[in-house]
Amino acid sequence: MFFKIEWRPLTLAALVLLISGLYLSTAYTAAPQRVVAPLDDAYITFQYARQIALGHPYQYNDGDLPTTGMTSPLYGFFLAAVYRLGFTGERLAAVAVSLGMVWLGLVAWLTYRLASVMGDGRLQGTGAWLAAVLVVLTGAFQWSSFNGMETIPLAVLGLAAVWAWHRQRWGWCALFAALAALTRPEGLFLAGLLWLVVAIPHGRARAWGALAAQSAAVVMGLLPSAMNWWLTGTASAAGLVGKSWLYNVPYHGRDIAHSVLLSLRDILLYQFGGWAAVGHGFLPPLLGLMAVVGWWQLARSRQWAWLLLSAGWVGLGTLSSATLITATWHVGRYQAPFVPVVVLAAGYGVAGLWAKGDRRPWLRFVLFGLVGGWVAITAVSTLTYGAVYNQATHTVATQQLVLADWMRQNLPATARVGVHDVGSLRYVGGRATYDLIGLTTAEATIPWRHGSGAVFELMETSPIRPDYFASYPDVFSLPYLAQTDLFAEKLFETNVPNFAIASAGPVQAVWRADWQLAHSGDAFYQPDVLARMPFWQPVGQLDMADLTAEAAHNLIWWQTIQRPGFPTELHQFNYRTLPERTVLDGGRLLTGGLSFDVPTPDTADLWLVARLHAQQAGGVQVQANGQDMGQWLYPEVAGQWLETTFRIPAAVLTHPTTRLTLTVLENEATLHYAPYYFWFFQGDGTPPPPIIPTPSTAAFGPDQAVRVRGWGLAERSYHAGEQLPLTLFWEAAVPTTSAAKLFVHLYDAQGAIVAQVDGWPAQGTRPPYSWPTAEIITDTRVLDLPPDLPAGQYRLGMGLYTPTERLPLWDGSLRQPADTLFLADVTIVAR
Repeated sequence: MFFKIEWRPLTLAALVLLISGLYLSTAYTAAPQRVVAPLDDAYITFQYARQIALGHPYQYNDGDLPTTGMTSPLYGFFLAAVYRLGFTGERLAAVAVSLGMVWLGLVAWLTYRLASVMGDGRLQGTGAWLAAVLVVLTGAFQWSSFNGMETIPLAVLGLAAVWAWHRQRWGWCALFAALAALTRPEGLFLAGLLWLVVAIPHGRARAWGALAAQSAAVVMGLLPSAMNWWLTGTASAAGLVGKSWLYNVPYHGRDIAHSVLLSLRDILLYQFGGWAAVGHGFLPPLLGLMAVVGWWQLARSRQWAWLLLSAGWVGLGTLSSATLITATWHVGRYQAPFVPVVVLAAGYGVAGLWAKGDRRPWLRFVLFGLVGGWVAITAVSTLTYGAVYNQATHTVATQQLVLADWMRQNLPATARVGVHDVGSLRYVGGRATYDLIGLTTAEATIPWRHGSGAVFELMETSPIRPDYFASYPDVFSLPYLAQTDLFAEKLFETNVPNFAIASAGPVQAVWRADWQLAHSGDAFYQPDVLARMPFWQPVGQLDMADLTAEAAHNLIWWQTIQRPGFPTELHQFNYRTLPERTVLDGGRLLTGGLSFDVPTPDTADLWLVARLHAQQAGGVQVQANGQDMGQWLYPEVAGQWLETTFRIPAAVLTHPTTRLTLTVLENEATLHYAPYYFWFFQGDGTPPPPIIPTPSTAAFGPDQAVRVRGWGLAERSYHAGEQLPLTLFWEAAVPTTSAAKLFVHLYDAQGAIVAQVDGWPAQGTRPPYSWPTAEIITDTRVLDLPPDLPAGQYRLGMGLYTPTERLPLWDGSLRQPADTLFLADVTIVAR
């Protein structure tokens, strides 16, 4: 007896085996005695699977709070079963990668079968075989098949569900649809579409049992969201919160829509549309356009169910992936499951046009060339993406896995490591991790979206803050951390200049963490602020960029000018007035303003103290309970901390809680208002007036707003080369906007300047516009006398100036002819 050999399935099987050999030989030889997956993300699922197998589901590290960084619940539990069968350690990676051959083979078979029955079944025989060949030869689809992840299993289950629907195997259809929905969120779209085509019979008798089964599949598909809500309080998985434009901070709807549309354009044009270089494209040119022709033909032939299932799933799935910041990353792994569907639609379009070739022979010639070109281009893409796969596995083997091996061999077993690529460093590295992005560390994803300031503030108070960091030094907001003492000592580094998509940069390293400056930002240090403390009572504080603290004060912030970058930053600075004091703190960058609640239990004045990073001079308009309190201005003190105060009169504090609103003053020179910490005090007392050795009635400015209450000069004779200390006592008679600076000059007998000092009080941090009215400002200046200064009589004088003029001098109500106030005669004596 002779058996009829069907050549099409055999050639498909041979093609699958050939391509599998190409990819698996790469994965099995990328590193000695280990199988390497080409993406760090795959190792995240491996770690979750191990934890499931060991009885700790959703705990990425033993004892940690549960997290939902595993996008695919079903795939994780499937790999956990494989782990329980004895495929532990990196043998699990070998199984996950090797399963690519199974996924590729199943998709080839399902594509071939579905092509034969799609619509009115016009795509038969060789045409259906060519559709399957095109899918198998598509390099991007191959890449995703062997990346060890769940996207191609989604394609298998989705195609199987559609096949079962066509065969009216309702139980199998519901089962495959439910499994697809449990594999990835895109599977829920297909389950819903299947429910819809079952609910609307389209010429068939309504199958109530099928509808019930498909309804159960949809409900099953909602279980991951329910699980996410139960574990974390949000229905979205951590990966979606961390990667979706919809969770962008700050949330600007128009900009987010623009970003999503740009991603959608790239997907439609460069991936499904084939607008890319030959051999590097996702799909060959015109294949996506022919799919549109196929969907149009399905509509003309009233094949509504097929149209809805194919075009609907591709459309919804593509749109959902376009909402991700990473939409087109990893050679389009989010779009790979839709490749068979697009190819099926294109094949249907070609078959419809081919039928019209009976009267148009030239049309068949064109179609023959088009399909032949597709096969040739996809064959080339096999080689291209095979090379990309080789580069990716090499990157993982020589960067992430080398780093993981070093961690396992050199770090204490109890160490906690802060990481950016969290998969292989945890699974292979064998050390508990703190995920800076937040996919696998509870409550860390939203801070990551806010930037380095929020990331640090969460770590600073976390009971699991890292002892080491294994990360990139220059990716996203990580440079802010890497430039501080947190990254104290580099212990190990990998450098892979020819890195591929598996890595965010060529360099990853391990640093010992130094937390000596932890909580250094919780106190204020500036001497002029500390001098007020005996007269105030603390009533609260607000640590900016600490999202928990901000929420406790019902803080709302907004931007009016959209600037690139994250809305929080981390800096390690000292003070101009206190150079020996270093503070590490996270803060918020604002162009609009903020509003928050402050406890005001007493009837005394409310005093605000703020730590700022004043990159430029600026200010905010202050409102308390809706009443205008004036402007809180500050000078430029770039690269150093500035602490400044503001008073709110007791008369407006009519409730135990006061709502403050700080609106950034419009000033093109102000890039940001950058508060890092607020402290709140109440008290009516002010420091007692200082003893003024030499009182004065002098004042400066057209409105006499800046008064000189007096000065003190301890000595009247000095040696050349010594320092001459002078204490000045200032007062703002009325609120002023003056930014005038002081000059102190020492004049010789001929009126020439022989020594000078200038600037604002408090080492340039207290311009007149920042002085509270009726408060005496003590300002100490030191003149360095030249070492070659001749002995003799000199005069000490001072005044105020702006970039364009000197301010007029007044004595009482009399305008003085000179703009210099002479303070004293000074004698320089010979040594």
